[in-house]
Amino acid sequence: MIDVDATTVLESLYTLPEGCAVQLNFTGVQRVNSMGLAQLLKLFEHWQKNNITTRVINANRMISVLFKMTGLNRFLTDQPLPNKPELPVTTPKTLAASTAQLHTARQANNTSKLSLWISAQSSQQMNGWYFFNTYLQRQLGREIHMELVHGAMTERRKHIEDMDIVFTKPFEATRLMLEHQFMPLLRPIDQADEVTILVREDETRTRLSDFKNSKVVTAAPDSFVYLLGRFLLEESEPSLANIEYLFSGHDIKALQMLLKGSADILFMLSETYKGLSGLTRKNLRQIDQSETAFACHLFCTSPAQTEMGLKLSEILLDMSLDSQGRQVLADLGLNGWAKPNQDECDMLTMLYQRYAQTS
Repeated sequence: MIDVDATTVLESLYTLPEGCAVQLNFTGVQRVNSMGLAQLLKLFEHWQKNNITTRVINANRMISVLFKMTGLNRFLTDQPLPNKPELPVTTPKTLAASTAQLHTARQANNTSKLSLWISAQSSQQMNGWYFFNTYLQRQLGREIHMELVHGAMTERRKHIEDMDIVFTKPFEATRLMLEHQFMPLLRPIDQADEVTILVREDETRTRLSDFKNSKVVTAAPDSFVYLLGRFLLEESEPSLANIEYLFSGHDIKALQMLLKGSADILFMLSETYKGLSGLTRKNLRQIDQSETAFACHLFCTSPAQTEMGLKLSEILLDMSLDSQGRQVLADLGLNGWAKPNQDECDMLTMLYQRYAQTS
């Protein structure tokens, strides 16, 4: 595992002499998380500045996918340079000045009703989020209006940008941080957004190479699910690079399009797939699933709610310490909350700017 604990080992590689050649054997590496990717990126950049030739061998399929997604391949001698130019990475840290200005302009009223936006990860969480809202109101001593969004639920009274607190998808959270100065607070422990690739159960084609000139449906083109699903598909079968993609607007409609024959392949958030009824799942066949542990939903607060965000973080981090909090976490299917690392936010920002923001 290449993660935050690999720092000591990787630091020793910064002392290599200029102009040498390095070969990294990934045979024993099963996973690389976002912290590990960020550290490898810094190391590869250092080697490039020192004219050190870098080659990676025996990386498993999932690591290869992540290398392509994050652009690490451009540092390797056996990979072509990407066609797209590198975009400057703007991180939440670099927005501190504008955040402070906006905070002054939109100072919150500590007694007013708070607005909470929840983008549920699965249908099984729906009741749990109502219990969560009740729990949070008691802990904060504030009235909270919640907008709960999932799947086919499209009626919303407000836009997400107008909310005080949001729990939402990786790229949506990244957009709010970059464009509206929202601040990241917490992410679920040991839970990442993964994609499952599905076909109909009665689909006669068994090999991915048989799906040339087919149609793939998913919810949205600016989602992490689409990005990861496309990489998985094209990594498995390069001949599918020119396949047609359809975007339904939300997961349930995408599922309906697959079942009705309007599409041949479906990219779906793995948590959503797990939450489908047994009857629906009997009509589906899984052909691939990611295991990246790369992106996750995030709790964020608007710049006008910085102080409240600190209190919110304390409450959520302590949820597992009382019986009511543990019950709410159980209803949501979560183990608890953790603070996202800056390198994790930076890596997600880089992906967002490279793929979602330029699409």
